Order: sequence, then C-alpha cells, then structure tokens
Amino acid sequence: IVSGFCKSVFKELPMEFAVEAQKLLAVSLEGAVG
Repeated sequence: IVSGFCKSVFKELPMEFAVEAQKLLAVSLEGAVG
C-alpha cells in the first residue's frame, strides 16, 4: 500500500524532490528497523 502510494506521489513530483524524499524515507526506515 505504502509503496504504491509513494510511486503515485513521486510521479507527480520533480525528480530532485523524489530523490530527496527517497533518502529521507530510507533514513526513517533505518531508524525504525535498526
């Protein structure tokens, strides 16, 4: 569900913002898991 939502959001965003959002998402996921 989340990945589908992210894909639809990233389609609407400029690539630079999408990359930054992915970085932030990766960091937040690392914090949640680790």
